[in-house]
Amino acid sequence: MKAKIYVVSHKNLSLPNDDLYYPIQVGDKRHRNSGYLQDDIGENMAAKNAYYCELTAQYWIWKNQSADIQGIVHYRRFFANYMGKNKVMTDKPFDFILQAGLLQETLAKYDMILPPKETFFEANLWLHYRFQHHIVCFKAVQNVIEEAYPDYIAAFEKVMFHQRSAHMYNMFIAQRHVFTEYSEWLFDVLKKVENIIDISSYSAYEQRVYGFLSEFLLNIWVTKNNINTIEIPLVLTEHRNYLTEGIEFFRRRMNDISRVDKYNSRKS
Repeated sequence: MKAKIYVVSHKNLSLPNDDLYYPIQVGDKRHRNSGYLQDDIGENMAAKNAYYCELTAQYWIWKNQSADIQGIVHYRRFFANYMGKNKVMTDKPFDFILQAGLLQETLAKYDMILPPKETFFEANLWLHYRFQHHIVCFKAVQNVIEEAYPDYIAAFEKVMFHQRSAHMYNMFIAQRHVFTEYSEWLFDVLKKVENIIDISSYSAYEQRVYGFLSEFLLNIWVTKNNINTIEIPLVLTEHRNYLTEGIEFFRRRMNDISRVDKYNSRKS
């Protein structure tokens, strides 16, 4: 089975020299990275990268590629070729990333490969999103699901109101039909949300809203459809700046942007 794992990047970096991995450039196209696939060729939504983040790559793969197995990783986050815990590896990290043998063996037994879940401080994922971003956007998601996908309501409530952990980063690997089914649902939900919310007054960071929302929507889709998943740890090629993350965490706690958010709707 032909497998392709797409490495999403907006930077021109050293990436795996392996025919399993295909770098794809998203974002600014003034300088195109040599040897990279481009998310603005063919049927695409590359112009929305500032709002959809790595999802513009997912959309391009869905619409333009047809490998039997398809996956998305990031230039600084890869699935590992071992089981266990996430590890930061700045020295020869590509020696430890997922290879074809383990990939084929795993997807012969499971529908989808996901990163290990992250557990958050808040009592549930709804509160986590509320403290991190504009909750009005997730209220729009809730409205869309209630109106367009009522059979997803139970999964929505289970994930958002009764869980503290989730698979994050918009990273996954799956057989083509699973990749397609998820993408069809995801982009339809997000298109409907776009017609409801107004993000024009948001900061550049908060305008990345559709990328933020999709991290949680993946968990809802997996739950609703009883997808047989397996967690494979990540190889991180960069150290996280916990000081910066901690300062940002407390800044959001102090500001609590959701308290002043207004439900600015264009819905008729």
